[in-house]
Amino acid sequence: MQLTRWNYTKEEWKNFLHWKTRKKGLIFLLFRRLRPIKARHVPEIKITTDTVWINNAQESFQDNQRQYREINIREAGNINILEISYEHANRIRGIKIPIPRGKLREAFEVQQRLDNWIVYNPIAFGFEI
Repeated sequence: MQLTRWNYTKEEWKNFLHWKTRKKGLIFLLFRRLRPIKARHVPEIKITTDTVWINNAQESFQDNQRQYREINIREAGNINILEISYEHANRIRGIKIPIPRGKLREAFEVQQRLDNWIVYNPIAFGFEI
């Protein structure tokens, strides 16, 4: 079930890519200064009850090998980030998704709908009753 579909401006996507670069550390940041980030292609992101789609690429957070843990919204400088955490191979991983301008309320609705989906469909998410 699709929860949302978001499109971004080039500026929003470029800000997100800069934020991700800063999170990776100093060496990566220096490399990026030599080769600036260009938002040539701005993706469309779709969030479903078990997968995040970035254009045609997908990253699942709930399947036979991955188990959903939580969804959080946080402020990261001049952008807001929706982060879906899941467990895979005994490690907690996360999918970070920028929230487009004007979509913060929708992001909170996605958070609530995903959490409710798990509560009302526990077997689908591997939780025992």
